[in-house]
Amino acid sequence: MPNSADLLRVTLQSIRDAVVATDQDARIQLLNPAAEVMTGWISSEAVGKAIDEIVDLQTTGSGPALPNPAHQVLRENARVDISQPVMLIGKGGQRTAVQITASPLQDSAGMIEGCVIALHDVSEALQLAERISYLSNQDVLTGLPNRILFMDRLEQGTRVSDRNSDQLAIMFVDLDHFTEIRAACGNPVADELIKEAAARMNACLRESDSVCRLGGDEFVILITGVKSLADVDAVAEKLLTEIAAPFAIREHTLQTTCSLGISTYPRDASDAETLMRLADGAMHQAKRNGRNRYLFANPEAQREPTQIFE
Repeated sequence: MPNSADLLRVTLQSIRDAVVATDQDARIQLLNPAAEVMTGWISSEAVGKAIDEIVDLQTTGSGPALPNPAHQVLRENARVDISQPVMLIGKGGQRTAVQITASPLQDSAGMIEGCVIALHDVSEALQLAERISYLSNQDVLTGLPNRILFMDRLEQGTRVSDRNSDQLAIMFVDLDHFTEIRAACGNPVADELIKEAAARMNACLRESDSVCRLGGDEFVILITGVKSLADVDAVAEKLLTEIAAPFAIREHTLQTTCSLGISTYPRDASDAETLMRLADGAMHQAKRNGRNRYLFANPEAQREPTQIFE
């Protein structure tokens, strides 16, 4: 019948979590096979080394180094749990997102003799959470922000605009004759057109600006740091020119234009929903006026509609 030491050895070898044991000076006494894989250290090489050298922790991303919880356990003779994922940096630089439980090793009198640390790999769960977060905020086809993320950026933009005493502009963009193109060329080509149009819009903007896809062939653009309406005119005219250039997609050469509607903060409205509604209304008016042009929602800001060609 196996003794307790044999049972412990078999258990440590079979469990998937990494287990690291230290003495009361926070020096390594044991790594189980999972810990060897996760840290990149062979147990025989690690024994006697400081815990911080073998179990190198930092915040997720590229954040600062974290003190190893073994030190707190040895100091306080109490269990420490780190449920928020942290990054374990392996010997070869490999990175593993882990949750940590660190517990004291005590003798029969309750005096601390060391620490045992269990590291649970949560990399897959973290990647899944990040993927879900991405999908909830991004348009799948283009990778652009969706309406949810755009509205958050718009709310932030109004606050920055108030601090800087400048303006921002909202542009609703709709591709002209997109329905006909989709019917004639099919969904795959239409999807490629959407992606290429999105890339062209992005290329017209500064890093501080944003473009999002609302769905179908409708986009909305946030222009920040607006000093005068001439700034907005320049962006709108560039967008009209870029979208009007032919698209070479598969065996097709496609020609389209776009219609733009523009509202400005705080000139036209003081809240995000109203700004969006006004820009949307101006875009539909631009379509009714002949397409391939832009219109401002505020009649006082309206000049002659700008167009590239008919």
